[in-house]
Amino acid sequence: MIFGSTAGDEGQAGLLTVRVKTTADSAGYPEPAMQSPEGYFLFPLRNVPRHQIPSGQRFELQFVWRGDPQLAEDLTSLATVLGNLGSLGFRARRAMGALALLNPQSNLAAALARFNLAHQAIRVCKLQAQCNDSNRAISNLANWLKSWRMHGRSQDRRPGNDQGLPPENIGFKYAENDHDIGYNMPGTGQNAAFRPALGLPIIQRTGRGTNQWNERQNASGRFASPVILRPHKDAQGRWLALVIFVDSKKWPEDKPVYLKRANGQETRKVSLELYDAMRSDHALQSFP
Repeated sequence: MIFGSTAGDEGQAGLLTVRVKTTADSAGYPEPAMQSPEGYFLFPLRNVPRHQIPSGQRFELQFVWRGDPQLAEDLTSLATVLGNLGSLGFRARRAMGALALLNPQSNLAAALARFNLAHQAIRVCKLQAQCNDSNRAISNLANWLKSWRMHGRSQDRRPGNDQGLPPENIGFKYAENDHDIGYNMPGTGQNAAFRPALGLPIIQRTGRGTNQWNERQNASGRFASPVILRPHKDAQGRWLALVIFVDSKKWPEDKPVYLKRANGQETRKVSLELYDAMRSDHALQSFP
């Protein structure tokens, strides 16, 4: 009804027209250092030439609605969410391409509440870490995600740890579990995997070959992460590091993940324990 359809003989034009007015030019994007926060988020795009819309570019987005006038407020709220929490381009779930409204027409809190009436489909949180600018917000988000996802048996253990201290990363046990499943280590045959709930496919290169975790048995398609990271500038000009949990799009209960190894393919259960732990992290506060 809103966006139209081209399906078979039942195709019809959408009732919403979206126009973009801009004079923005793209430019070559210099690949960031892999040790930087941007490099961590853009790791899948390494060695791939890209263009970017430079930070600070402005454009005008026009919505023309030709449908039921009673839905106009819904569309205004949708535009408000897009302008505050939306993005353009690659790695949109990992802090890249963030948008900011110059002339907000609606309150973000009210817009989010409008889409959460039926159930808590979206939960927006902010990291407690201070941000002076967008770079610091991105850095805080990268460090937070690393603390849940990175394993590395050496760098994630406390230096000189001979006292049995726990790993520095809060998510070590989850990452260690999935790492060991990929390597087919003893004792992991019945373990559920955690990381697939944060997005697929996952490619794991080991000394025994390449393992690939996929949503489907035929290894096509992908599962978009329900955890979205976004640098955000609020109405008071303060920079915030936002973590958005899209509960309505989280990994379905009882759906397996397919792990393809050099010697065949197996299925694994997927646990939401990691997703739930991230969602309950005490480092996050409610927003707005």
